[in-house]
This record gives sequence, C-alpha cells and structure tokens, in this order.
Amino acid sequence: MKHFLLFFLFCIGCSDFFSQTSSSTHTPIVVAFWNVENLYDTLNDEYKNDEDFTSEGVYHWTGERYRRKLDHLSDIISQLGIHLNEDGPAIMGFCEVENKQVMLDLVQCSTLVSRNYKVVHIEGPDVRGIDPAFIYQSSYFDLIRARTFPVRMITDSLYLTRQILMVYGKLQDRKTAIFINHWPSRRGGEKRSQPNRNEAARVLRQITDSIARLEPDTRIIVMGDLNDDPIDESVKKILGTCDKIEFCDQNFFNPMEHLYKQGIGSLAYQDSWNLFDQILFSSKSFTDGSSKFVDAWVYNKVALRNSSGKYKGYPIRTFSGTNYTGGYSDHFPVYAALFIR
Repeated sequence: MKHFLLFFLFCIGCSDFFSQTSSSTHTPIVVAFWNVENLYDTLNDEYKNDEDFTSEGVYHWTGERYRRKLDHLSDIISQLGIHLNEDGPAIMGFCEVENKQVMLDLVQCSTLVSRNYKVVHIEGPDVRGIDPAFIYQSSYFDLIRARTFPVRMITDSLYLTRQILMVYGKLQDRKTAIFINHWPSRRGGEKRSQPNRNEAARVLRQITDSIARLEPDTRIIVMGDLNDDPIDESVKKILGTCDKIEFCDQNFFNPMEHLYKQGIGSLAYQDSWNLFDQILFSSKSFTDGSSKFVDAWVYNKVALRNSSGKYKGYPIRTFSGTNYTGGYSDHFPVYAALFIR
C-alpha cells in the first residue's frame, strides 16, 4: 500500500489537469457529511447481500419508498449551510450507499439538480454491499484522483468491511485530500469491537502522514461515521485530534469534540446520544493562514426528529426494525464551514 501511495502522490504532483479557479472567496465553503441509512435501490444485485431491499424482501423496498427516501434526503441536503452560502455544500460525503446509481438519482432530484453535483463512488467489499460516496460542485472542487484503502477487521479477518474513500483535487484552487469513512460498527459490543476501529484510525493516520510528508501544502479533510465519539481512543489518540486549533500542532482539528462535550449528538441509542458523525481538518490549514474556520453543526431541525413517543427527539428513521417509518435516516447530517484564502 505504501508503494502505491507514493506512486499515486507522485502522479498527483505531476498532473497538468488542475483547472484555474479563484484562490480566495468572501463566502464560506460548506463541507458536509451524512450517514443516509441503507440507501439501496430496489434491484437485486447477485453480487451483494441486498435481497432484503427488494419488493419481495423483508423491508418491502418498492420504487415508491425509494423515491420518497431520495426526496427526503435531497430536501435536507438542499438546506444544509444555505444561511452561510446559498449554494449549500460544496463537497459532501455519505455512507451506507449501495452504488453509484443511487447517488446519481439523488443529485438529480428537483431540489438538487440545479447545483450540478458530480458523484464519486467506488465499489467496495462490504458484506452488506454499502460504501462511502462523495458529491461535489465543480465550481468549487476540481477532481483529480479517487481511490480506496482497505481496512482489516482485527476481530474477524474473514469479515469484509467498508474501505476508506480518498478523493483528491483542488478545493478553491487549494490542493485537498478528502477522506470519507465508515469505520467498523460496534457489533458484538463496544469494547470487543474497539480494535477494529483502532485499526481504521491507524490506516487513515498512516495515509495522512504520508501525504503531509510528501505533499506538505495539501489540506486534509476527514469526514465520516466513525462509530466512535470524538473523545474515544480511535479518534483522540490514534488518529490524533484536538479541539482547539492553536494547540493542534501536527494533529487534526476536530470541531465536533466541542459539540459532543455540550451533549449534542448525531444519533441516539437507549436514551444516550453519540456523535459518531464527524468532520476533521488538518490543523496546518489554519495555522499557516490558508484557511479560517467558521463553525460546525449537527443539523437536527424539527423535520428530522420524532415529535412524540418513546423515541421523541431521535432522528426519524426509514425503518424501525423491519417496520417502515418513512423517515430520513437514523443519523443527523453534520456540516462545517471555512474560508479559504
């Protein structure tokens, strides 16, 4: 993997494909992420374990339900960050996406089509057939390369999990590497499964350290459902994060840690909130003056929350067990904003 990464970065450095855009903006750039809870199409892919998400499957996943889900998701995405920038997210990551076509269907919804989002998706080995994905507006981001990095499951070497998606290009004329993550779940218990997330953090840190060494001017943005909170070992110690820019040194600035300490979460389980969905930035982007951080948010507006009952305040899911509830996702989306000079 190390040799491939060196070659990959060498190719980037030699590329003539960078388009020329303005290197500064008076309007913040919005960066977002959302775990969209099982965004499957209705077709049975013989190479994936997706039979439950067909009209005959246990979820009775029909075209009508699929289109309703897309409309729900696109409506919320169209609102993210528009109080900062009317164009909404310039770049946005996703997880729990079955294939590229569902992302193409999503960005063609009426509330998003005018933004002309482009899609990046690479098929991975996950046993459920779900992957990270990425969309971007080409007026803000110039795509150069995309690839994935495998994550090994420490507790079960035969279990195939999601890869880390790396997207490399120029964000407002600044070289930027973006990593979209969906780290191994807490299946089997938080402590028992912790080595798997620690391994994902190690893989990611190894890659980002290589970039920082070989391409020191490249900004790094990490986003994803990490299945751990900002203060957990995988994030805080192994990946290496801090909650104050001025003290970050060579680590990642994690604005979500401050939100977490305020009791703000992106998902709930048994009356306890977690903030698994996070957006992190390489600290050098701010200490060298090339960027200015604005703020970060969990988008938990009323439309996304259960209004009553046992799960009042929780995200409105698409399914509760196998019962169709017609909601959005079991996670709230998160977003952040920054100025790029």
